[in-house]
Amino acid sequence: MEYRKSNFGKGLILVLSFSALSCQSQRKERLEYPSTVKESQSKTYHGEQIMDAFSWLGDATTDRTKKWAADQDTLMRSYVRSWNGYDQLKEKVHTLVKVGGRSELPMIAGEKTFYLKDDSERGVWDLFVRENGKDQSALGDAPPFNPRAIYFYIPSPDGKYVATALAGRYFDWKVFDVEGNRFLDETLPGNALGGTRLAWSRDSKSFYYVGNSKTAEDGSRSGYVVKRHIPGQTAVEDKVVFTPDSDGSKLELAVCGGGDYLTIAEREGAATASKIHYMVTNSDEVVSLIEDATASFIFLGNDGKNFYFQTDDHAPKGRVVSINIDRPDSSDWKELIPEQQKPVMGYQSAGGTFLPLIAGNKFVIPYQEDLKQFLGVFDISGKLIREIELPSGGLYFNTNGLNALSGIRDSNKVLTRFIGITEPNTILEIDVNSGEVRPFSRAETNFDASQYVSEIVFSKSKDGTEIPISLTYKKGLKKNGQTPLIMQVYGAIAFTNYPYFQGDYITWLEMGGIHGVAHIRGGGAFGSGWHQAGIARNKQTGIDDYISAIEYVSTEKYSSPEKIIINGVSAGTIPVAAVLTQKPEIFGAAVLHYGMLDMISYAGTFAGDSNHAYMIPELGTASNKEDFDALKKYSPYQKLSGDRCYPPVLALTSEADTPLDTDSYRFIAALQNLNSNCTNEYLLQMAWGSGHSGFGSQTHSPIDTFTDEIAFLIKSMNLDVEDWLKN
Repeated sequence: MEYRKSNFGKGLILVLSFSALSCQSQRKERLEYPSTVKESQSKTYHGEQIMDAFSWLGDATTDRTKKWAADQDTLMRSYVRSWNGYDQLKEKVHTLVKVGGRSELPMIAGEKTFYLKDDSERGVWDLFVRENGKDQSALGDAPPFNPRAIYFYIPSPDGKYVATALAGRYFDWKVFDVEGNRFLDETLPGNALGGTRLAWSRDSKSFYYVGNSKTAEDGSRSGYVVKRHIPGQTAVEDKVVFTPDSDGSKLELAVCGGGDYLTIAEREGAATASKIHYMVTNSDEVVSLIEDATASFIFLGNDGKNFYFQTDDHAPKGRVVSINIDRPDSSDWKELIPEQQKPVMGYQSAGGTFLPLIAGNKFVIPYQEDLKQFLGVFDISGKLIREIELPSGGLYFNTNGLNALSGIRDSNKVLTRFIGITEPNTILEIDVNSGEVRPFSRAETNFDASQYVSEIVFSKSKDGTEIPISLTYKKGLKKNGQTPLIMQVYGAIAFTNYPYFQGDYITWLEMGGIHGVAHIRGGGAFGSGWHQAGIARNKQTGIDDYISAIEYVSTEKYSSPEKIIINGVSAGTIPVAAVLTQKPEIFGAAVLHYGMLDMISYAGTFAGDSNHAYMIPELGTASNKEDFDALKKYSPYQKLSGDRCYPPVLALTSEADTPLDTDSYRFIAALQNLNSNCTNEYLLQMAWGSGHSGFGSQTHSPIDTFTDEIAFLIKSMNLDVEDWLKN
């Protein structure tokens, strides 16, 4: 795949090619939606009443809500699967998304390298170990359960043990004895998705992990603390070594100094700022090194009492400092690597976190410039040794928000996992001494990436700021405004949402469509300043950025309003739904995955729920008057208007994503009941048995999800794909 960059206003002119996608006019008849009773309730915020016409759908546990969701899902499936090309489309999707030899990011332990790999012969994921150039299963025939249950893993420094996290509502730990080829008897209750952390002692005889101190009758866990575990002991024997001031759901652990210290980073929800604590491992005393969470601090390592951190303190683009734990005042910090022109890729609370580390006794610092990624290699004094350019146009990713860069201080080798829109899964091995980048493994796919080109263009937002847009399409595109285009967005939690390989996106490309990603403020494309400029009371700024990106691709004739689909997942649905209510005339359809759509209730009613409280630093809270005034100006659910016929909308949610799923329920109910003369489709797709973003499902099929989504767009937008289906 070729990769190009063009400046604002200078589109890339390519030669003519045939696109399978085109739109044809067709008279629509209004769908018969399941009946939705209106039961209005109001809540008062700062003297102002906010009405909710479908408040009863806010409880996903009742029988009538469950029946309503099932009826809606049945209608959606009936609508999309009545299309006569559905079976052919599903076969195409299945062929395209079939990926062989996928690996999770490897972990280095002494002379061994462990990695999870898709074992196509057994039809499961298996844990492998590479030693002396040879690969073999680390688990053998030992697992008493399906290996696909292993969600991620952390080996001990000597490679004798592997702590494995098992997928489920919570991520519990099992310890595998590599030499004994068996799982130890104990199971350690862990944390929820995104919060499970573990750090081995240097002698591999124990580890520290985030566990819980309270379990309710319904099985829910709370009161997260740091515990110490010795392999072979039961969980009840584990000693609590740290109890945080926060709920403990965002604790990061690291053992350093030859095993002399345990460091604990404590964050609140989605905030990137952190407190830093440490303890001497042979004592029970925990010391607070950074007491106020006003900036991000990422622990890199130490030499004796000199602790190294990457931070955005007084440096929005990031710097590296040394803090002597005996002299922690900021006036005594030593700056080793000053803030660079290119922003460092620091901590973010969503997938794709790409953090620095020490490898080969050198600082290895990921950073980016115009959405291209690099590694800066510095010696311990902070002197630049070399810069290593990495493949661009995709996401550097590790499971569960763990670092996408893997390495240890004693080895010159680091590993990273790259996933692009046309690149399903490549593990790169990088020598920090020589700068050599070579493949450790590469997944196999039926998707021919050589037929596509990617470029970065820039739109101008409302305030004049240039907003980068990643675009991918087949070579030979003619910019005549006739090509349908999906414009994806995220714009939250400092996450840089690079294009990535997913069934609906690559199917769209194969059909002849364009895939775009708008890198709006609120994300992390240009450092913490870019992030802060688009969150909380500044959220409308990111929405304006997204509007500019959508309008740009029309102005530059990549597509046209009636052929543009806007798309977001989770926090990315906020700008999508806001554009739906603010400027529905600039696009042709919307797809919302796991929606966050009622921002007033989200930041108000459910503020005590961990799923919601997590995002308070990003959104603000309706209990604060100034936050409330900002929220009500863009909250999509409250902004829906009965005098408009909005473009078609497909909302995907799950029954196990409570209470987020009810946002999608109420949003779709409102759309279906706004305008009786509107014939556009507003449908709900359920991921049964699944959690947020599809995690934990035993019954939900991604193939069905992708096929239903594409079929919805084909039918609702009347796309002509007959010739493509025949090929």
